[in-house]
Amino acid sequence: MRNFLSSLGIAAMALAGCHATVFTPSPADALREQVQELEAKNSALESRVEELNAQLSSKSEAAAKPGAIPTITPELEQATPHVAKISIGSLSRVVPTSAPSAMAAQPGELVVFMNVFDGKDRAFQLTGTVDLEASAHAPGGKVVSLASSHWGPLQLRDVYRSGFGTPHYSLQVPIVVPADMHDATLLVVVTYVDGWTGRTLKTERAMPWPIDDFLAEIPSKVE
Repeated sequence: MRNFLSSLGIAAMALAGCHATVFTPSPADALREQVQELEAKNSALESRVEELNAQLSSKSEAAAKPGAIPTITPELEQATPHVAKISIGSLSRVVPTSAPSAMAAQPGELVVFMNVFDGKDRAFQLTGTVDLEASAHAPGGKVVSLASSHWGPLQLRDVYRSGFGTPHYSLQVPIVVPADMHDATLLVVVTYVDGWTGRTLKTERAMPWPIDDFLAEIPSKVE
């Protein structure tokens, strides 16, 4: 019992010598939270404005048709989703089709994951056309066009993916990067034209070059 009390006394003395570190909240913390909240609200408002513009464009198209009879109720119109924004996913990249070489042109495949959202920031399917332009921009100012591709409404529907992860469009384009452009940055520009309203949405993303070691590994073909 005496040994037990002695142990308790030592533990109490050790705890008495410890000092808890207390982090005093900074006024900047509250400001950062306000900025994040305002940015989120601003993004939501921008998406809502885009959706309302799409609804207005649809109504104008219907009203312009001769003999058109308005049968769309306000509730039905508000419940109809419209594309508000498109973006290029961060996993988009160039996959090499041969071993990298600083002395030769580099063939590869540009894989672009295009995300589409409605006014409530939910995944959305497109009905229209998509054009993709890819170019390499060297540090010295040299620009080389790498690809120019087009997807019609049916082609666009075929490249829609809704399995694992966020639903998206997988746009794949073969490219060849010149030998003197291996230190360039790839700029990808995607333009969508709505087939019903004629609205145009555009997005772009820069991708660094060269390809890292992980992407340079080409999987073996299964015979």
